[in-house]
Amino acid sequence: MAQFEDYARRAEAVLDSQPEQAVQLYRKALAIRPAWVDGWLYLGAALYQMNREAEATDAFRKGVALAPGHGMAWAFLGLAEAELDNAEQALADIRKGEELGLGANLEFEVAVRVKAARMLVLNSTFDEALAQLQPLSKKNVDSQAVAETMGLCALAMPRKISELTPEQRELVQLAGKAAWDTVSQRPVEAAAAYRQMLERYPSAPGVRYAHGLYLMETDLAGALGEFQAEVKNNPGNWPAQLMVASLYIRQGSADEALAALGEAMKRVPPHFRWICHAEMGRANLTGDRIEAAIPHFERAAGLMPANAQIHYYLSQAYRRAGRKEDAQRESALFQKLMAQQDPLGVPSLRPFAGGAGKN
Repeated sequence: MAQFEDYARRAEAVLDSQPEQAVQLYRKALAIRPAWVDGWLYLGAALYQMNREAEATDAFRKGVALAPGHGMAWAFLGLAEAELDNAEQALADIRKGEELGLGANLEFEVAVRVKAARMLVLNSTFDEALAQLQPLSKKNVDSQAVAETMGLCALAMPRKISELTPEQRELVQLAGKAAWDTVSQRPVEAAAAYRQMLERYPSAPGVRYAHGLYLMETDLAGALGEFQAEVKNNPGNWPAQLMVASLYIRQGSADEALAALGEAMKRVPPHFRWICHAEMGRANLTGDRIEAAIPHFERAAGLMPANAQIHYYLSQAYRRAGRKEDAQRESALFQKLMAQQDPLGVPSLRPFAGGAGKN
């Protein structure tokens, strides 16, 4: 017992300053007491600090196996897995950590949320990335990492910060400041940042899209104009095409919406094609083309079965087609899914929220 206590005390003393020595001491202590939860977690932290992520992952997994209710441990496991290019598992473990609680260390929470958001950005899941960062706005967090990640979301730019040119990085930082001021309830600062962005980068990819998102709360006509300008400047921006279509649907302009969706379908990543099908269903429903709407909703539901909104619209389409039993089935499924899900609580960057589905 005395030897264990000595190893543990000495390891804690050098954890931050000499992680190599800390690793050796934690391993000696764990050899004596293998069920020591904190030992596995601190060992993982030391290995992570040394960029030995595979070993860190193994240590964290042993720690969470012993203490599955430890939120920070799950989040640390996710951070290590992210460095091993295991994004799907990393995000699952980070979300588990968030559900259990990330603790009171704000710096750690920022690191976890930024890492998760950047993985989501690379998958073009911009609304979920925003949802990862949004809780930090209530904690007066202002950091370059958060602003840059917000900028990638706002510009719909699925890139790594390290891949950007100096000019692109300046744009990302400015767009991120504008978006962060918006979610942080600083309207004067947000308006000024957007004006500056438009003055300096009027035709840069993503700029008019970002400004369109900003206008969505106050000026739908202006937002539509900005999304259309984005598509003209940058035809590859499929999120802008989707927003054009969504606003046309709101206006009841089914043909214009379907034209925009046809262009979006050419460019949208395969794991987001369900969104195009869902919106095509909505556009046809708006145009009272019930029989044309149903196959699109069915396709979207097959690709994204857990999205409650799709089942709601499908139930409405079945009802209008006189398919009463099918409508009741979809309505019941919609109610079940809604009971299971919590809304994101942030503005969506896509017409349908809920993440990526299968191809």
